[in-house]
Amino acid sequence: MGKKTFKDKFQRFETKYVISKEKLAALLAEFEDYMVEDEHAYSTISNLYYDTPNFQMIRESLEKPYFKEKLRVRTYDATPAENSQVFLEIKKKVRKIVYKRRIATDLVTAEAYLAGAEDLVADSQIRSEIDWLTKRYRGVEPKMYIYYNRYSMKGREDADIRITIDHDVTYRSHKLSLLEGRFGDNLLPDNHVIMEIKVPGAYPLWLTGILDRHQVFSKSFSKYGVAYKKTTAYKGVVNHVQSAI
Repeated sequence: MGKKTFKDKFQRFETKYVISKEKLAALLAEFEDYMVEDEHAYSTISNLYYDTPNFQMIRESLEKPYFKEKLRVRTYDATPAENSQVFLEIKKKVRKIVYKRRIATDLVTAEAYLAGAEDLVADSQIRSEIDWLTKRYRGVEPKMYIYYNRYSMKGREDADIRITIDHDVTYRSHKLSLLEGRFGDNLLPDNHVIMEIKVPGAYPLWLTGILDRHQVFSKSFSKYGVAYKKTTAYKGVVNHVQSAI
């Protein structure tokens, strides 16, 4: 895949829905009147989430605070290589508003930078934010790999209205490099996908009407959070709390 053009920062409302493929088919039939495929309609996405050794960032996020943040390396290359374009991303969420900051670089540089080689990434406001985040958490390391295939649409009249469909979602908490390839355990129940609606403000009436007719309801869902809950580290914490009660 060639170099992907991108915005280095943006903010929007993002809402997730975990739905069956049958319900998705019914929704897509109605979306056709209002949505079209975007410029990158079909993509493969590989993410490597960074966290502290004891998963402090995702543990705090799962407590549903007013403010939460995640740090990841993302690539859209189907088969990541050392020179693949990747994005160093901070994803912040304040209530339902998502803010993203990202820097484009290559895979080897990104991994080396997050391992401590600060001078490998050009100085910028966004790099300063990433530096501050890693220092706040006193160092981070790769903790979770998450991969999925994505189908993306945008509004016919308003391109800022976006809907993405993520399927074949897999995760693993070992062999934590994007160079290790696409494999892992299934994250979702069988025959289900994640639909995400991304808008700059309120939903248009046509979209609200379609969701109401099909009884589609939003669900708080973090891919990294759900993957973490499936790890032995999380289960150990739960067992420890239960034994103390």
